Amino acid sequence: MSDWVRRAFDSIGGTQSPPGAYLKVLQDKYMGKVFLCIDVSGSMSENAGGGKTRLQAAVAGAKVFVKEAVAAHYQVGLILWDDSVHVFVPLSGDPAAVDTALSRATIAGGTALAPTLTKGIDQLRKLRGDRVIAIFSDGEIPDIRRARELSKEAARLEIRILVRGLGRSAAASLEQVATEGDVAENVVGTSAEIESGIASMARRIINRKGRP
Repeated sequence: MSDWVRRAFDSIGGTQSPPGAYLKVLQDKYMGKVFLCIDVSGSMSENAGGGKTRLQAAVAGAKVFVKEAVAAHYQVGLILWDDSVHVFVPLSGDPAAVDTALSRATIAGGTALAPTLTKGIDQLRKLRGDRVIAIFSDGEIPDIRRARELSKEAARLEIRILVRGLGRSAAASLEQVATEGDVAENVVGTSAEIESGIASMARRIINRKGRP
């Protein structure tokens, strides 16, 4: 009598090395994209406590944001804004360029959000995956009517807008352009909380990734 037993042997499907030409297309479907937009208007020069200005605290929080977003497989870009796009850094999975721009951030002019929203939407509109614009400001938005119109366009394109505002007034103003969240979540209570407030947006983005 034979001891032979019929068995089925399965294995992982074939792989290709080096990766094929369509790897990037497949990766883009799942990789998030986020533009972090930091207010650099004149009021950001005010004291935030601990020997830092508001801008310096924002930069520290932004660097934490970038580190956490990249670790969660997001490409990150940067907009430093006042009444226009003051500094723009394109999306990348390498945080070096954003970190360098943050380290060199300086105070600029007034405040207007529409140019920043326009830039972010134009950059994200044709991309795939989770797309986010994350905004911090320490004041009310004077061009709120136009900013609201752009927010509606972003919503139609399924681009998420998250905000953090310093104080209830700034947060309530920004809330009018946010596509998710509420004032209780979006308000940064004091200047000393700027760093943690900005960093917290990364966790909000990551926790909501891929959800409707």
